[in-house]
Amino acid sequence: MFRRINSKALSILFAVLLSIVIVVHLIDLKKGSRTFKSNLVNVEAGTITSIEIYPKTSNGTLIKLFKEDEGWKVASDGEKYNADQSTTNRIIAQLNNLKPKSVVATKQDSWEKYEVTDSLGTRVKLFKGAELMANLVIGKFSYSQPGKITSYVRLSSEKEVYGVDGMLGSLFNRNLTAFRDRTIIKSDKTDWTRLTFEYPADSSFVLEKIGTDWMIGNVKADSASVAQYFNKISNLTDGSFAEQKPEIAPTHLLTIEGNNLRRKIDVAGYYTDSENFVLSSNLNPDSYFKSSSAAEKIFVGKKGLINSGINKK
Repeated sequence: MFRRINSKALSILFAVLLSIVIVVHLIDLKKGSRTFKSNLVNVEAGTITSIEIYPKTSNGTLIKLFKEDEGWKVASDGEKYNADQSTTNRIIAQLNNLKPKSVVATKQDSWEKYEVTDSLGTRVKLFKGAELMANLVIGKFSYSQPGKITSYVRLSSEKEVYGVDGMLGSLFNRNLTAFRDRTIIKSDKTDWTRLTFEYPADSSFVLEKIGTDWMIGNVKADSASVAQYFNKISNLTDGSFAEQKPEIAPTHLLTIEGNNLRRKIDVAGYYTDSENFVLSSNLNPDSYFKSSSAAEKIFVGKKGLINSGINKK
C-alpha cells in the first residue's frame, strides 16, 4: 500500500515539475521572440521611393537617393546626379536580408562600443512617399574566424544591438561619388550596325556593317580587331568624374546606331591635352568623365580596325 501511494505521489510530482519546465520554456520563447527578430527590415522593393543615408565617412552629411521620372537620382549638398540603378536595388535587397545572428547588447550604454550611436554610426532610412518604412544605424564590423565578418546594427527605435553577417559599411558608408551612375556606354554590341567617328582635321570615318562584314568605305575591317574594340566599349564605365562641363566644344564624337536601339548613342570627347580628356554620354546626361584611358578605348583610328590589333589613335 505504501509503495502504491509513494509511486502515485512521485508521478504527480513529476507531472508538476514537467509542467513548470514547459511553462518556463514557453515564457523564455515568448521573451526571445520579442528581442530576437528573424529580419530587421521587411519592405517591398517596388514601393520604396527614397533612401536617406548619413555616412560616417562624411560626418553624417545626408546623401539622398530618390526616384525621379523613370530612374533614381542621388543628391547631396545641393548637387544632383544620376544614380547607379543597381546600387539602389542592392541597398534594398541587402537591408531585407539582414538576419540577426545574435543580440550583442540590450542597453544604451553599449551603443558606443559597437559604434551604433547617431554620431559614430551610419544611419539609413527607407521611405515610401512620406512614410518612414525603416530606420536603422549601421555600426562597426569585426572579424572572428577566417572569412567570418560580423557587422553591428541597431534599429533606431530599439536599444538592442544585433550582429549580422557581412561588411555592411562597404555598401552604405561611402561618399557621394560612389552612388553615382558611372555609365559611358551600355549596349548590346550585336545590335550595332553603324559607328560614326568624327575627329579633328580629315581623320573622321564610318564603320558600317554590310551583310556579315564590317566595312570602312570600300575597305573590309579586320573582324578580330572590330570584335576586340566592341568588347572594350560595349559595357564601359568610369568613376573619374570631372567637376564641371568643359568650356570648349567637343573635339571628338562617336555615334552608334543599330537595330533594337531605343535611340542612337552619342559619346563626345573634349580634348585639351593628353592629361585632360573629358567625356560625356547621352546615356548618362549631365555627367562628365575626366578619363584619358576611357577616351583611348573609345576614339580609335581606322588603321587599328583595318589591320590586326587596335592601335591608339
